[in-house]
Amino acid sequence: MTTRKKRSFVVLGGAGAIGRVVVRDLFESHPRNRILIADYNEAGARAYARSFRGRRVSAAFADAGETKHLAKLFRDHTVVINCTQHDFNLKVMRAAVVAKFHYIDLGGLFYWTRRQLKLNQQFKRAGLTAILGAGCSPGITNVMTRAAADRFDRITSVRIRVGARDLNAKPADFSFPYSAQTIVEELTLNPWVFARGKFQQVKPRSGWEQVDFSRPVGAQWVVLTRHSEIATIPLTFRTKGLQECDFKVGFDRKFVREVTKRLKAGWTVRDFAKLASPRGKPNDYEVSRVVVRGDKKTVTMDCHAKANRRWHASAGDVDTGCPPSIIAQMVATGMIAQRGVLPPEAAVPVQPFFRELRQRGMRIVVKESKP
Repeated sequence: MTTRKKRSFVVLGGAGAIGRVVVRDLFESHPRNRILIADYNEAGARAYARSFRGRRVSAAFADAGETKHLAKLFRDHTVVINCTQHDFNLKVMRAAVVAKFHYIDLGGLFYWTRRQLKLNQQFKRAGLTAILGAGCSPGITNVMTRAAADRFDRITSVRIRVGARDLNAKPADFSFPYSAQTIVEELTLNPWVFARGKFQQVKPRSGWEQVDFSRPVGAQWVVLTRHSEIATIPLTFRTKGLQECDFKVGFDRKFVREVTKRLKAGWTVRDFAKLASPRGKPNDYEVSRVVVRGDKKTVTMDCHAKANRRWHASAGDVDTGCPPSIIAQMVATGMIAQRGVLPPEAAVPVQPFFRELRQRGMRIVVKESKP
């Protein structure tokens, strides 16, 4: 580990929407950061690397499904940030152990996260750190849960809600704001919740609730979906007495009905991927909320994010792509020194993380109230 360049990062899937934000943030964060854009789309990766006009950013072909190939590619780097689909998480982590590099990802949609946690001892023995779910949600929401929970001796419930509004969208639009595969899985797989002290599965597209996220997002319908936070938060805070935890994300109900209708008609993820939102000038806003109850009070924490037009990045790209860059740099510089496989709420220092978010235009709003 001592022979490595302290600030050498690999962004796997770095030519994708989120990966490009991670690369941009790493590049602008520190003049000594060196970044390798590793992507199956080699042409796209090389074109993006050339846009930085310097030696600090390079590119290479990468197949996230080939562990030996990844291990060879990632040698002589400090941290890999995995921006691929969660299906590849375990293979990339195994490459991390072989090549001896730290690991960050964007989440495992509960099931993969549970399997990844089992690699804890392997990473500890190798003297390595893996942070699972380091984007917005999971990621920012986990750290906000830690910040809110630290105000209590005991907590009873954690409710996570995410809402966004595209200010350019028209009522008739039918497009996918992020990964079509992820959205289809969120709307079709059984969500996990933590209820009455136990992990339970519930029906897909259930638990509809209207939430006011304040302006400019406003009131939105949210629904239970399968998410990674539920795999770790109940375990992290069980000593505080946590009994209830769930995650809901905002979806237009007409959009959900249309997705369901087309799935029944035989549409595949590939068909839906063609409906990705156009990458024009972004003009959206996202609020990620954590509500923690206990000890006769309630603490609500919101993270506000808006589009970054200079980066051509939506609010969802910004609040998902900047956190893994921040956390990877904390690992590389030793600010995060814990070893093993860890969720953000167990490893990320709260106030330094919030300061970094503010520097990137995100805003944390805290409210405390009595029931």
